[in-house]
Amino acid sequence: MAARLTTFVVVAIVAVTLIAGLIVGAQRDDSDGPVDLIVHNARIYTATEKGSMAEAVAIRGNQILRVGSDREILRLKRPQTATVDAKGAAVLPGFNDTHLDFFDGGTGLDRIDLADAAGIEDVDRRIRDWAEANPDRPWVLGRGWHSDVFSDNLPTRQMLDRLVPDRPALLLSADGHTAWVNSKALRLAKIGRRTESPAHGLIAREARTGEPAGTLTGAAIGLVDKLVPPPTPAERDRALRAATAEAHRFGVTSVQDVTGSADELAAYAEARRTGDLQVRVYAAFPVLNDLPDSELDRLQAITAKYPDDPLFKAGALDLTLDAGFHWAYAKSTLAGESAVSAVAGVRCTSAKDRKSENSAPRIAAILRTSLRNGSEHASRTSGCEHK
Repeated sequence: MAARLTTFVVVAIVAVTLIAGLIVGAQRDDSDGPVDLIVHNARIYTATEKGSMAEAVAIRGNQILRVGSDREILRLKRPQTATVDAKGAAVLPGFNDTHLDFFDGGTGLDRIDLADAAGIEDVDRRIRDWAEANPDRPWVLGRGWHSDVFSDNLPTRQMLDRLVPDRPALLLSADGHTAWVNSKALRLAKIGRRTESPAHGLIAREARTGEPAGTLTGAAIGLVDKLVPPPTPAERDRALRAATAEAHRFGVTSVQDVTGSADELAAYAEARRTGDLQVRVYAAFPVLNDLPDSELDRLQAITAKYPDDPLFKAGALDLTLDAGFHWAYAKSTLAGESAVSAVAGVRCTSAKDRKSENSAPRIAAILRTSLRNGSEHASRTSGCEHK
């Protein structure tokens, strides 16, 4: 246990120091000059084909200059060089998280966490405890539930009504593609028996009555989510700090953030400007629907506003091929239509029905834009197959 803690501490120290080096010397790519940081007395994984290990590493700005023995590397030390004695702990390259919503994750640390709930009783207890501990919160929010903890594979509004009868509640599934909501949230969003599912979304319904059952998939989540009060700038700053601390705890030093929010991009840029951005961020824009030329122009303008930078840049596209259709729907007793979000050359299939659409000209334009910006980033979810 002590060895693991030592490793985590060393990774955190090195990660923070490297990020600080990026901030101070982000544009400094010179091959000579003083060494900023030396980590020695370590077991350094070099990530070479042979998997070789080293004792020390020398770093300048955003460059790893050299790895080798303690004797070789410590010779490079100068008066201004910071040194870290790893005391024999492991030192690894920083990990990269390739797909997440960083701000949402940071905000979620202050909400209900159902990720490792052992069963339905544990789910109930966590929701009830959080609601009782936060009586002044206008919404009960959380995420992380898995369908296999529910006997019918999908939770219902009645189950959540029993736990949260006094205010709207919205709990996202572990993959973020399905929302569990109570009757208060459904009424607030004016979702009833006659409400049609939006394009690329699904309002699950009770088989007998046709009333909303309590889960929303894909674009249907937005019918309720848009009513949740947006975070204030102060809350957004706290979320960024909380997410960064959690990332560093696991050795994550860079992320691909599927965002698209102008406020979040501005928050990243401001944190970069003030020196508070402690992870490297590549912002990707989610593409759920067929895009008009005006939207492509907007994305192009954003990438121009946030060009390549060692700490923060934007320009990737996140192509969702299935809109997160929940596999458990096929085994549930709930009635409804399949949620389908198809792009060129892709067929999305559920056990209930098969639908496909070919948007080759538009998707070609999307990919051209992605390539023009020097990025290719696609997210693929279950239920889809290539034609």
